[in-house]
Amino acid sequence: MILVGLLAWVVLGIPVLALWGDGKRGRRLFILIQVGVFLLAVALAERYLDLGTLTAFGAELRVDVLSLILILLNSVVGLMTAWFSASYWHTEVQRHDFGVARQRLYHAMFQSFLATMLLALLSNNLGILWVALEGATLSTVLLVSLQRSGESLEAAWKYFILCGVGLAMALFGTVLLYFAAQPVLGSGAQALLWSSLHQQAWRLNGTAMAIAFVFILVGYGTKMGLAPLNNWLPDAHAAGPSTVSAALSGLLLNVALYAVLRFKSLADAALGGDFAAHLLMGFGLLSRFLVISSG
Repeated sequence: MILVGLLAWVVLGIPVLALWGDGKRGRRLFILIQVGVFLLAVALAERYLDLGTLTAFGAELRVDVLSLILILLNSVVGLMTAWFSASYWHTEVQRHDFGVARQRLYHAMFQSFLATMLLALLSNNLGILWVALEGATLSTVLLVSLQRSGESLEAAWKYFILCGVGLAMALFGTVLLYFAAQPVLGSGAQALLWSSLHQQAWRLNGTAMAIAFVFILVGYGTKMGLAPLNNWLPDAHAAGPSTVSAALSGLLLNVALYAVLRFKSLADAALGGDFAAHLLMGFGLLSRFLVISSG
C-alpha cells in the first residue's frame, strides 16, 4: 500500500496546484506536497529494509534497491527545489508580471513533471516507463516556454522535437523487445514486466535484443544528453526558470539513465557479452569529444 499511497499523493498534487497554485498559497502547497513525498519515500525505504523488494498491482509497481535510491534522491531534490522555488518564483512573478493562470500552470506542470519521474521509477512495466518519460517531456515543454519569449519558445520547440524523435526511437526499441519476449512470456503485459523479462532474458532472441537496445540507448540517451541528439540541453536550461533547470539536471537525466540501465541488464543477460557496455562507452566518448571540440 505504501507504493500506491506515494504515487497517489504525488498525482493528486497536480489538480490541487492547478486549482490553488497561485500566490503565497500555491508556493506553500507546493512545499507541503514535496514534504509529504519525502516522508513517504523515507517510509518506503524503511519498509524495503524490513521486507525487501516491494510490489503492488500485480507487480506493475515494483521497488528494488536501484529504484529506491533514485526515489529517495528525487524526493530530496524535489523538496529542495520546492523550498528554493518559494522565494525564486515570488521574484519571477513580480519581474515578469505573471498572472494567476501562469502561476498555477507553473506549479501544476512542475508537479506533473515530478509525478511522471516517480511513476517511471515505481513502474515495473517498460511500456509505462516510456509513457512516464513522454509525460515528463510534455510537462517540461510548458515549463521551458513559460516566459513566452522568443528565446524560450524556440528552446521549448527544440526540446520537444529532439526529445520527441528520441522517444519515438525508444518506443520502437520497446516494441522490438516486446516481440522478442512474446514467444517466451506470451502476449499481454507480462511480456513488458522488467522482473519477468529479467528472469527469462537468456531465452530472448539475441539479434532482436541487440537491435532493440540500440534504439533504446539512442532514444533515452537523448534525454540523458548523449550525442548526437543533445542540442536541446543548453537551450532548455538557459531559457527555462532556474528551478526547472535544476530539476532537469537532478531528476530527468538520472531517470533516463535508470531506464537505460534497466534495458542494459536485459541486453547483458540475453547477449552474454559486453555489447551494451561498449555502446555506452562509445556514446559517452563521442559526447565528451563533441563537448571538448565545441568548447
